[in-house]
Amino acid sequence: DEQDEQDEEENGACREEGGGDNELAGADDDDDPREGFHLRLFTLLLRYKSIRGHGFQAAVGPEVWAALQSMLGVGFECFASPLNAYLPRFCSGFPDVDGCFGSSGSFFAFQPLYGSFAVNPPFVHSIMDATAEHLLRLLKRSEEGAIGKTKGGSHALSFIVFLPGWTECAGYQALETSSAPFLRRIIHIDAADHGYCDGASHQRADPYRQSPYNTTCFVLQTTSAFHKWSASDAFESELRRAMALTVPLDSAAERQMRKTANGGRRGREGSDDSGDDTDQLVVAGKKKKRKRTKKKQARKKKKQTPSSSSG
Repeated sequence: DEQDEQDEEENGACREEGGGDNELAGADDDDDPREGFHLRLFTLLLRYKSIRGHGFQAAVGPEVWAALQSMLGVGFECFASPLNAYLPRFCSGFPDVDGCFGSSGSFFAFQPLYGSFAVNPPFVHSIMDATAEHLLRLLKRSEEGAIGKTKGGSHALSFIVFLPGWTECAGYQALETSSAPFLRRIIHIDAADHGYCDGASHQRADPYRQSPYNTTCFVLQTTSAFHKWSASDAFESELRRAMALTVPLDSAAERQMRKTANGGRRGREGSDDSGDDTDQLVVAGKKKKRKRTKKKQARKKKKQTPSSSSG
């Protein structure tokens, strides 16, 4: 009923068309639960390793999540992975391996009826364009009240969207213009004033990296959501403060610059250098092995060379 819906909204919950949560992949348990967990974890890590960072998505930091939860009631991530998700519920790119770790599946198949969501897609034009289209479709449907018992009314549906300041991108333009009835606030943040949590922070010495681009935050809400979770001046100030805390330390920034100078791939859009740390260890091991081999050959050659005697 209406009270149940209100309680779920206040807890940051969401409900999808068709009802019920998505069934998690790999629900069968082995005799030894640890064996099943290790197998699923290995499959997950192998899948993300195989893409070598192409498709990794950098996330906002914990302080930003705290602000989003407390001031906008955010309870769901529309783009994440089991390796970098902050909230227990999220959408991800590989439902077949991510499902048993909490993924609700692909964002583009996700049909929330109400709730408050964070949308932070990979910085790839095609993904951002499709994201904007899907968001506008969901907002229009909710505002028109074309769902079940709320016919004639609207659900409280709210999205805060993080995009690079690529004003030429069709997705950016759609949110800036076509979303006019739902656009409650735009916040522009300079690249120097914020960073992101690395999409592969599980294998990084430094969890944060400097943002290479300006970021624009769009707050999109239905009328009901606007009255429920207002994106006020206080929210903007808190968001700016929180994002500034994700700027990497000077020492971390220096290490990142050295890696870039040495040919490391940088950037947040699908060119995350995930896996490079592991690869560098392999390369270093090979170099050491070659060095030891050369030393052995030199010693062997020295022994085989007859020493010259004087006299």
